[in-house]
Amino acid sequence: MKKRFLGADLEVSAVGLGCMGFSHAYGAPTDKKTAVETIRRSFEMGYNFFDTAEVYGTSEDPHQNETIVGEALRDVRNKVIIATKFGIKFDLNYPEVNKPLIPDSRPETIRSSVDASLKRLGTDHIDLYYQHRADPNVPVEEVAGVMSELIRAGKITHWGLSETNEEQLRRAHNICPVTAIQNRYSMMA
Repeated sequence: MKKRFLGADLEVSAVGLGCMGFSHAYGAPTDKKTAVETIRRSFEMGYNFFDTAEVYGTSEDPHQNETIVGEALRDVRNKVIIATKFGIKFDLNYPEVNKPLIPDSRPETIRSSVDASLKRLGTDHIDLYYQHRADPNVPVEEVAGVMSELIRAGKITHWGLSETNEEQLRRAHNICPVTAIQNRYSMMA
């Protein structure tokens, strides 16, 4: 598989595997065994870039996806790049199927989120840690400052922004260099 660089030094497979659909958003969750086998097969085919998020789960297990990704990649961890995301949760009390997003990128929330993600993924660091959505109550500069702390602590090696705009990107990058941007690539969006 061809490789590409994100930012200056994060080398990833040109095609990565977005793991959201195994446990979130596209119908019933895939059974755990099949999901783990599919992720492993993707690795064997040459994928080294796997994307998840702390909120890709079900009402019963809101963090299911990170656990599945961690289990599937545990014994090849030094050969893969794992991206995950922080900064939103779903309003599980909302009665409709499509739950509203609640942004929360307060520094204390980010710090607890990264520790919980590390545990679920079964790893000592996250290769690419995205802010899932901007939090209108927390300046992106403050988020970038926390990312800088997490990089220094070795908990993450790179960070990115998801669903951002040019102004937020520039402001964040001035504080801590941003490695990647993730936006939906869908005719429906």
